[in-house]
Amino acid sequence: MAVSGSRGSMQDEDRERSGTPTDPRCPPEAGALVHGMTDTSLGPLHYVRAGSGAPLVLLHGGFGSWRHWEANIAALAERHTVLALDLPGFGGSCDAPPDSSIEQLARPVAQAIASLCAGLPPGLRNVPPGIAAFSFGTAVAATIARLDPTSVRALLLVNPPGLGPVSAEVKAIQARAADAARASGLRAGLEITLRELMVHNPALATPAALDLLEDCVRQARFVSRPLSRAVQLRPVLAALPMPVQVALGENDPHQRHELVERHAWLTKALGPDRVSVVGACGHWLQYEQAARFNALAAEFFSEPLP
Repeated sequence: MAVSGSRGSMQDEDRERSGTPTDPRCPPEAGALVHGMTDTSLGPLHYVRAGSGAPLVLLHGGFGSWRHWEANIAALAERHTVLALDLPGFGGSCDAPPDSSIEQLARPVAQAIASLCAGLPPGLRNVPPGIAAFSFGTAVAATIARLDPTSVRALLLVNPPGLGPVSAEVKAIQARAADAARASGLRAGLEITLRELMVHNPALATPAALDLLEDCVRQARFVSRPLSRAVQLRPVLAALPMPVQVALGENDPHQRHELVERHAWLTKALGPDRVSVVGACGHWLQYEQAARFNALAAEFFSEPLP
């Protein structure tokens, strides 16, 4: 298979605060990030804002937070108003009922996005945002787009679930990580997850990256794995009217067992220029291949609407 790194060949201002979180690869400049809370029907959701320009929403993966995007926010904020949200039950956001459906999670996230975009400068308030989403967040993003296609300009989905069965390799890694966490503590389990699932290059399984994952997991209250394994994204993606780009990690254990077939299906459903297989990376594609992902996102979201 050909491998490529590019495609196919405010509201609540008074509740915001500045912050300078540590980025293990490409830290944002001091004071570049603004943290805030925005109200929804479920409760307040936490977000991070940076940059200016057309709105671009970032949705993290399972057991994650906005920090899944630390290696990308600074670059994306050069062209966009970046809004990186914590999903319900994660990070600094409100809790979500443990039996929530994907729709029940997507609706308050859509409310938060609409509220934040309504607070942008006048020329941007009526511009539908692009959404880039990672892993479990792609199911939330696709559901938002399905429920209200006019609310989303374009979708960039990174290593989405729901394209086929979960691999035996992933189940084995997750079982080893759980055993290690029970025997030796959370960090021992996360080290297995980081080295065997999240990144392909062992040099990037750094203490800083492990700290980031531990921070995310310790704040996570919603267990998203059952939803990730139950979601069926193929019919949703095939029916969406807006541009959709999918990026798959060549070495992602979630994808590589069916990579050729999934690439072929996505190419047929979305178009030959709408699927990128990025080499030398695992599941956490936007971290491990940050420069390539940032270039892909800049190109995709700068396209004129069809």
